[in-house]
Amino acid sequence: MVTSILEAGQRLERSEDETLPRRAGLNRLPALVLFIVGVAAMIGAWNLSVGSLQHPQPGLWPFVVSFVIALTGGILTLFPEQIPLEAWNRRSLGVIGGIVSLGVFIILFETIGFIIPAILMLVLWLKVFGGERWIPTIILSIVGSATSYLLFAELLGVPFPQDIVLNALSWIGI
Repeated sequence: MVTSILEAGQRLERSEDETLPRRAGLNRLPALVLFIVGVAAMIGAWNLSVGSLQHPQPGLWPFVVSFVIALTGGILTLFPEQIPLEAWNRRSLGVIGGIVSLGVFIILFETIGFIIPAILMLVLWLKVFGGERWIPTIILSIVGSATSYLLFAELLGVPFPQDIVLNALSWIGI
């Protein structure tokens, strides 16, 4: 018989620990992949030229972020028992879908420009991953893409590849 809430919580923790076997080797795999990706990104950032804090070069912040990723992966690889186990389920596929969609966005961005990939990405994330209704999804996707383009390309002067939508609009005189 359970005599207190604290005792019930302890019993629940013990039963969860018994149902989730620890597999240290399997827990190390994602952490090791994270470490390898971080090191590879650090090498890529170093090749961009890091510079210094007083005179940063394009690779400085990617190097810092990559270092943190590699450090996190290294720590989790060395201490896998500290990784909380979470069962893979259907929601876990959303993470994979998000990563794949970012890769597709990058490829499309370099190929056809910013506007269409940004709209498609926002539709996917708002409708599929977020469960929004269609009207808010369409409005937010178009307005969000246009606002992002204006902010980065026009106001901040970030160079974007040629965009087929903007080329078509300028061709018809808009």
